Amino acid sequence: MRLWLILLGSAGIAIGVLTWGWRVMETIGKKITDITPTRGFAAEFGAATTILVFSMPFLAVPVSTTHTLVGAVVGVGLAGGAKAVDFRVFGKIAASWVASVPAAAFGAIVLFVASGGEILNMIVLLPLAFMAVGYAIWRSGSEIHVEDALSDVGGDGHPVTPFDLFHDHAQAVEETVEHMLTAVNTACDGNDPSDAIQATIETELKADDIKSDLRRLAMDDKRLGVYVPLDDFLYMVSRQDRIADYAQNVAEQLAFRPLMDDDEAKANLKSMAKAVSETVAKYEDTVEALRDFSISGQTKAAEEKLAELIREVNLKEHEADGVEAMAATYVFTNGDDAPLAAMHMYRVLQRLDDVANACEKAANAFLPILNR
Repeated sequence: MRLWLILLGSAGIAIGVLTWGWRVMETIGKKITDITPTRGFAAEFGAATTILVFSMPFLAVPVSTTHTLVGAVVGVGLAGGAKAVDFRVFGKIAASWVASVPAAAFGAIVLFVASGGEILNMIVLLPLAFMAVGYAIWRSGSEIHVEDALSDVGGDGHPVTPFDLFHDHAQAVEETVEHMLTAVNTACDGNDPSDAIQATIETELKADDIKSDLRRLAMDDKRLGVYVPLDDFLYMVSRQDRIADYAQNVAEQLAFRPLMDDDEAKANLKSMAKAVSETVAKYEDTVEALRDFSISGQTKAAEEKLAELIREVNLKEHEADGVEAMAATYVFTNGDDAPLAAMHMYRVLQRLDDVANACEKAANAFLPILNR
């Protein structure tokens, strides 16, 4: 083989890798199925073994490394069930294989005819062809349209996964709790909590909207089963949403009447609000750890961190129970002169404790993922 042909082929491969290659890597590595370190090793080893066997002298069958690797990735995905593989993406990749053969043949014919079969003409035409390709890439900006033929993605070029939207829902839940706690502290200070109560109700509705989108996405996502069964995931969503529901219940209790006119009782209520805030904050850390666990490919370190945070949420909820018991004891011991106000204060304490309990149950709903 002539040296110039080797150099030309090498240059073409290098240009392909530097321009559109990373998009192909992203599609194979992320969009066919979820790849963990062990699944990635299995796919690479299977592809390498297949290429080695087909390259043996007794077979000597030319095979494409890319085609083989795609098949291996589909194979490891199928090990988690058919729903773990996005066959829409695989179908488009297969279609591109079929289309690329006549497209390449047509391009070769055009180049050969235009050059008249002369090497010197070919040398002149090739730089022009490279310039045309470069111009096309420049005109496309940051959007590489080849990817559109390989996978379905969002407007920013990255698919939204159920775990991403679960994280967004958790943030909306946290925002709901923050507005509720503002309402509690405002009422304890003797001020009007109406604005914070209304903000709590509005953010709870926002969380409900995200929950609805999340359920639809989870039921449509074919790769979710790699990490957790659909029923378990939907249970996680419902338990997380209960946190926002109970936060709204607290806000509604505050709207019924003024708090018990007792400084010590109000101070205890603030302590309870602080305990709930710490429990919710620890739960949010757990959601972050769950997201990292799914992204990391379920590494041992990520698993241990998630398990430890679940345990800490349980401890924080237990501490909140102690604060609630202390505050309720004071209310019933000193509320004889205003029994209605005492009962109302107790109801607010109960609803706050419901928020902490909901955090504990939502965190414990992650345990099936660790036990798989």
